Amino acid sequence: MGEPTEIDVPAIKARLLAKMGEHAASYPVQIEQRFPHVLARLAELWGTRDADRYLDSLMVSDRPNRAGFPPDVAMEIFRLATAHGSYGLSTAASGTGWAGVDEAALAKKAFSDQR
Repeated sequence: MGEPTEIDVPAIKARLLAKMGEHAASYPVQIEQRFPHVLARLAELWGTRDADRYLDSLMVSDRPNRAGFPPDVAMEIFRLATAHGSYGLSTAASGTGWAGVDEAALAKKAFSDQR
């Protein structure tokens, strides 16, 4: 294993704040101070669909034996997920198994099949 990479927190903070725009009030101070590698990843992904997936993975671990984040950090992650979700970059799952199905195309097909 190599040496840990030095993280330039001030530069990452500036980059993330610039990307966050109107959501800058949700800037994650606790994440910056305690989990700078998470901050770096957020700055890299903010404004993309991958950011939604990354924030989801932080909130719900798919790996066993993870302690999770402290409550104040978890709250920041939730606020970030809410702010980023408002961009509408990811399609929400419907919970029915039919997510991503083009309803207009289905209706058109059903109508034409009735003729």
